Amino acid sequence: MVYHWQSHNVKLSGVDDMVLLPKINEDAIVENLKKRYMDDYIFTCIGPVLVSVNPFKQMSYFGEKDIETYQGAAPYENPPHIYGLADEMYRNMLIDNENHCVIISGESGAGKTVAAKYIMGYISRVSGGGERVQHIKDVILQSNPLLEAFGNAKTVRNNNSSRFGKYVEIQFGSGGQPEGGKISNFLLEKSRVVTQNVGERNFHIFYQMCTGANPEMKKDLGLANLDYYYYLSHGKNHKVDGTNDAHDFQETLKAMTVMGLSEREQSNILQLVAGVLHLGNIQFVEKGNYADVADLGSLDFPAYLFEINKDSMQTKLTSRLFDSKWGGKSDKIDVTLNVEQALYTRDALAKGVYSRLFDFLVQKVNSAMETSVQGQNVGILDIYGFEIFEKNGFEQFCINFVNEKLQQIFIELTLKAEQVGKSFKLQKH
Repeated sequence: MVYHWQSHNVKLSGVDDMVLLPKINEDAIVENLKKRYMDDYIFTCIGPVLVSVNPFKQMSYFGEKDIETYQGAAPYENPPHIYGLADEMYRNMLIDNENHCVIISGESGAGKTVAAKYIMGYISRVSGGGERVQHIKDVILQSNPLLEAFGNAKTVRNNNSSRFGKYVEIQFGSGGQPEGGKISNFLLEKSRVVTQNVGERNFHIFYQMCTGANPEMKKDLGLANLDYYYYLSHGKNHKVDGTNDAHDFQETLKAMTVMGLSEREQSNILQLVAGVLHLGNIQFVEKGNYADVADLGSLDFPAYLFEINKDSMQTKLTSRLFDSKWGGKSDKIDVTLNVEQALYTRDALAKGVYSRLFDFLVQKVNSAMETSVQGQNVGILDIYGFEIFEKNGFEQFCINFVNEKLQQIFIELTLKAEQVGKSFKLQKH
């Protein structure tokens, strides 16, 4: 008789695989998830799919002992777990000599990013390798705090919400050791740089830098307290329970060093972040139906940090250069902006600078993980969940559209595969 961990445990904690439910309907599924959640089982299977319920607390079964329990074990030997999924994916890649991918989907705050980190942590732990491989593992793991600092923020539903999508690809050698990797990022929520909903925050790095910078850095970057900055004022909320921004800033700097960023590069990065903050404090007044900078002194630090001429910055924020073509001739026309247009230009500059900075960081991470080894890889897709806010923009449309596409892929790969399997059995009989 094959031992199954749950053979004497069904009444207490529900079934570990919901395809075994006597009645499969919405009420039965919810009741089973609730029963397991109340008994501290946050993972449940639906065939090959793992369902995870966010416990909003630290669970006891993510330690070294648990990694050893799931390493190389058959799926039925232990309770459903993210480690079991990671182990099955990793082993199948080695046995089948094929690439594998896990898609992590769910609504905002469901714990998708944490699940992705557990998968990467597990693979890093069970795969072998020497000193160089250990460096690759460090880069893969340290990419998380770095990209979270610049790409995550507090929302009304999640204190550490990913505001960008990423696909992490870990490349393995013939012996199953990580040889390199690549991160593809998409849909960074650039609008968060300039505005946030009430109860939310801007990206973590702004708060980390303002609270964690040493006195010399604060002087060089012109940093003041958080209330001083317009781009941090919309959410009316600077602090997050259980988060130490000053400590996290040191972790971010450490991650930059692991990525191979020099002190000069790190200084330039923080210079741009501070420049974006100061840029938001530039306000405009109407002067003869056109926009003019309300306080010329507000241009000083943005121009200094972006290393551009102060007068040039003023001109670019309050006017726009158009190319006019008439009769085969091309003329340049300088058009002065009104206040609304100037504010839009200021915000567009801030979003553009921050977005390119984020792309640069991803590029540096990829450079640190680059490899010439041709082997199999494991992919982990961590993307936004469905979003509905009081005020929705084009970004929400893109996010929800991508999620719809992912659901469509899920149906194609899972449900239709089941239908084909049943059809094959019927034809066989």
